[in-house]
Amino acid sequence: MSLLELEKLGVRFGGLVAVQDVSLAVEEGQIYGLLGPNGAGKTTLVNMISGLIRPTSGSLRFAGEAGGPWPIADAVSRGIVRTFQQTRAFLGLSVRENLRIAAAASGRAADAAELIEAFGLGPVLDRPAGDLPYATLRHLGIALALTLKPRLLLLDEPAVGLTGGEVDRLARLIRDWNLRGVTVLLIEHNVRFLMSLADRVAVLDRGRLLFEGTAADCQRNPEVIDVYLGRRKEDA
Repeated sequence: MSLLELEKLGVRFGGLVAVQDVSLAVEEGQIYGLLGPNGAGKTTLVNMISGLIRPTSGSLRFAGEAGGPWPIADAVSRGIVRTFQQTRAFLGLSVRENLRIAAAASGRAADAAELIEAFGLGPVLDRPAGDLPYATLRHLGIALALTLKPRLLLLDEPAVGLTGGEVDRLARLIRDWNLRGVTVLLIEHNVRFLMSLADRVAVLDRGRLLFEGTAADCQRNPEVIDVYLGRRKEDA
């Protein structure tokens, strides 16, 4: 049984159709990649899954339960947790205080010591989050999400702005938590990074589902090459 099932999910803002009739399924234990050019609707789709915005059509089923998407607090209580492109930490508070707040928001908080060690936060626990190096702040954002013990972790552009070595470390952290039982839905513009992690990939274009399948098939698909990668079919 799929952990997450979307059935013709869509949303419009006035006369603008942002996402239209997206149906896909994420199996428990997968790392599922979501690709698409700017404006394709990727973040809007994650906003609907996480309960940040309400769809105007379609439905969501999670862990066999129908009736979604749910408001964000209800989604979190069910185990659907997300990060944002801009890390949502309290920048004036210390790393330690941010982790305590996240733990207090969950009745099933993860082991803070384990997260602190895994994400290398020990040396900066008493520093304000706003003073952290960029890569460390990105790690803190993911650690805060993991504090809520998600069954499904939605990562929105986690590698943006990171150097090559930082991206490699992030990939190892995502793989490690996936092996511990966290299913991951990953939005990324870094195609190499996403393809190195994803079991399956969906590609959106102008709000519609263009492709869904394995990472290998995605890289060979002529429509994906034309629309997303921007290369001619004969050069693929």
